[in-house]
Amino acid sequence: MTPHPPSDRPGDQDGRGADLLSMMKDRALTPTERRRMQRRGTQAKGYAAQPGTGPAGETCGSCDHLVRKVMAKVYRKCGLMRAHWTGGTGTDVLATSPACRNWQAIPQNIDSLGDRS
Repeated sequence: MTPHPPSDRPGDQDGRGADLLSMMKDRALTPTERRRMQRRGTQAKGYAAQPGTGPAGETCGSCDHLVRKVMAKVYRKCGLMRAHWTGGTGTDVLATSPACRNWQAIPQNIDSLGDRS
């Protein structure tokens, strides 16, 4: 396989500045170029504060504010950010993220019905 000649368009040296149609006119995309052009997934950024600013050794998964929103899948959200929730993954949080400064321990006094007392 012969390497493709570098593009003479500004910003196209790594294939990121070109649009898909202009690249397809001359040749087929390589797997690397195709991966670069595919849309990246949205990162979880629904945290109430910067992850890692809370108690050492704690995570969002051990926080009382973590809400598990059950739909067709389970979406993990921060309850402190409820007013900002969207239907997308942009307001999700990762349960494995380090705790933020708003971390709160889960109360241990829960009766058999799941009510806190």
